[in-house]
Amino acid sequence: MSAVAAAGFRTLRSTMPHDGLTPVQRYVLVRLMINADALPFKVFGSLKKDKREDLVNREFLVVTGSPMILDLTQKGHDRAVAELGAEPPKGSGMPGATLYAALDFMQRLLEHTGTEPKDLFRLRLATNRPIVAAGPATDQPAEGIDLGQRIRSAYAQLSPRPGDYIALASLRAALTGVPDPQIDAALIDLNRAPDVHLVSESNQKAMTDEQRAAAVSIGNQHKHLLAIGL
Repeated sequence: MSAVAAAGFRTLRSTMPHDGLTPVQRYVLVRLMINADALPFKVFGSLKKDKREDLVNREFLVVTGSPMILDLTQKGHDRAVAELGAEPPKGSGMPGATLYAALDFMQRLLEHTGTEPKDLFRLRLATNRPIVAAGPATDQPAEGIDLGQRIRSAYAQLSPRPGDYIALASLRAALTGVPDPQIDAALIDLNRAPDVHLVSESNQKAMTDEQRAAAVSIGNQHKHLLAIGL
């Protein structure tokens, strides 16, 4: 993290918005940020319906599926980052004081090591990196390469750089002749690798039918985007 970035981070912390979020709402954002992926609603049993809908209306959360799955938007992640180094909510007691002592330590660690929050928490948001709409890969992989390696090879050709998100629709188009169920199985297996990130498209309304059909289902969630590396 550069000196300019560190100064900006301190400014963000010192000017944390007084936006009327309840302690539970703040805890939900922090938990999702630290988890770096979506979580089932049952994890947040104390989050009431009106407060959940408030977070959605503020564009901090995306809620999908049945049973419900909660995930951060980029705006929600930025708001969660503002909790690093913040004062604990009034009335939060010893648990809240302990949590915010840990968050303050994280903030100081970030500044000391020059690490970005998204790298510390291995952020997996679709809006964190550009989504690349690419055509089919031109180079055919050598015979004998397993499907996982073919997917990595296709991704390398479709993505301008490691870590950028590409649409699964583009990936499937690149894997000519491979049945979708086989691609699904390979993606589910690859998702266990630390450098592979499959995420849902946060802007569901903007998706095409092709993009919806290309999704792979993992953990009762439809994943539409793939990033490999970083």
